Amino acid sequence: MTEGKLIQILKAKSKEIMQQDKHYHDFAHVMGVYHNIEKLLRYEFGHRLVLLTAALFHDIERNKEYHGAAAALTVEEILSNIEEFPKALIEHVARIIRAHDNAQIKNDEKLFYDADKMDAFNDLATARSFMMYAKDGLTLRQACEQYCQLIDRFYRHLHTDTAKWLIAKDY
Repeated sequence: MTEGKLIQILKAKSKEIMQQDKHYHDFAHVMGVYHNIEKLLRYEFGHRLVLLTAALFHDIERNKEYHGAAAALTVEEILSNIEEFPKALIEHVARIIRAHDNAQIKNDEKLFYDADKMDAFNDLATARSFMMYAKDGLTLRQACEQYCQLIDRFYRHLHTDTAKWLIAKDY
């Protein structure tokens, strides 16, 4: 099976999962991260299939407190049941997902973190953030302040100059 066909299977599975009661970190976010991985890989070295797979499944347990760790366990089960997915890559995908809300040490973990945070620098992410702030009862002024702090923190913590360069116009 070609990598392209495998990616289509993975996208369909991700879409099925992410459409189940996901309000903010939904399939649109997953695809934003996916596309950011593709952009980063034009300039940076990383394992394409592993990173794209991690993008598709990283927020499947977003409703849980330690969503990265929970999603890593779930993705191991999902990928084990997809016959075409290379079994030797499952732990690599799980490690990247686990690291996305912890310390990122290895290159693929850093690239993934950057791709995830880069998704905050677009119009849909801005709307998503303000929906969450409204739900939390923040005033518009409080929401604006909190959003600016969030974006600044995300930008400062990006690992690669490439990510900073790619989102510079939106920052």
